[in-house]
Amino acid sequence: MKRLILILFVVSIVNSFAQTKLDYGIQFYHGTWKEACDKAKAENKLIFVDFYTQWCGPCLNMAENVFILPFIGDFYNTNFVNMKIDAENGEGVELAKRYGVNSYPTYVFVDPKNGDVVHQSKSRQEAEQFLATGKSALVPELRSGYLIEEFAKGRDDREFLKNYIHYNASIYERENVQKAFDMLIKKEAKLTDSDVWDIFKANIRGTDNPYFQELVKNYDVFVKALGKEVVDNKLYMETRNISLEELNRLPEFKGKSLNKYLVQINALVRDKKYDETDALIRATMADTSINQQDFIEQLRFIVRGSYWSPETPVEWLGRCVSYLQYIAYNSDDRQDPYIHQEYAALLERLIRLTPGAEKVFPKSIMEKPEFGAKEYSMRPKNLAQKPMRKKK
Repeated sequence: MKRLILILFVVSIVNSFAQTKLDYGIQFYHGTWKEACDKAKAENKLIFVDFYTQWCGPCLNMAENVFILPFIGDFYNTNFVNMKIDAENGEGVELAKRYGVNSYPTYVFVDPKNGDVVHQSKSRQEAEQFLATGKSALVPELRSGYLIEEFAKGRDDREFLKNYIHYNASIYERENVQKAFDMLIKKEAKLTDSDVWDIFKANIRGTDNPYFQELVKNYDVFVKALGKEVVDNKLYMETRNISLEELNRLPEFKGKSLNKYLVQINALVRDKKYDETDALIRATMADTSINQQDFIEQLRFIVRGSYWSPETPVEWLGRCVSYLQYIAYNSDDRQDPYIHQEYAALLERLIRLTPGAEKVFPKSIMEKPEFGAKEYSMRPKNLAQKPMRKKK
């Protein structure tokens, strides 16, 4: 009897877990568009639509990493009738055309009573941003249509401009962000104001703008107002791709030494001066005064951008393998599989290009796999290839 009770208890736990597994995250309605409209009207809700395609990487990323989160599901399931619509199949083709969808993912919030869009957003978003996107759909003053119309009328009060900037930043409309930020400053907002600084830090990129020049010119003032760490981090992030001469003219901020290394390394790679590049990379690896984890992140981009060409010399590929080995061995991010996939893929490529390797290494390494996938890749199996555009 005790054994039977134990078995029933275990089964109940498993069933409970399975039910929880099914219930967390956004619950998408699978009826027709008309049925969804009827359901939303009956529940007095908006319809949230995720327009996606089967080949869209950011769409899959959102589905696997954001839509499944319990707090995202709680909010969206409470406030909307949710639909996932493939923009290239079924009634999704006509609906995507109706709502002007031309990039993916696109998020559309529709009033079911008249079929009008009340709020729209797009692109891959972090969970907190995606939650903010949904919350904005419920507040008339934060909806995309309202913000766009009011801005076109010339509205320029501080809170409105901040809302307009945040919305455009979420959909990567950088020109709109820049235009509104210029207006914000003209309304006597100061760059040292914490709310204005947060917008500047997150959205105004590069060094070729008057705000960055103001920061450099009045470095001590900004440090006093905002703190050295905050100011130095902005300088560090914006000066990775400028010339060495420009960098040397800037104040001494934390991270400047690493950026000087990176600027020189990138220049040497572009000029294909591989011996000098190798010497400088190894000197940077040995420099314990810089943030090695930041260097590892940047070195990944440098290596990835320099070895992909079939014309890359085998000698340079060998050096790139050693850099990727250093990254794989030393990166603190143990959850990132791409670090190890990149190392293994380039090592395999180098082996195949080495004369006489077929006498040393197994046939399985020298040739493509006999069965299954032929390419070593982190690309998800359920992500289709993007269709080629037809020539007109």
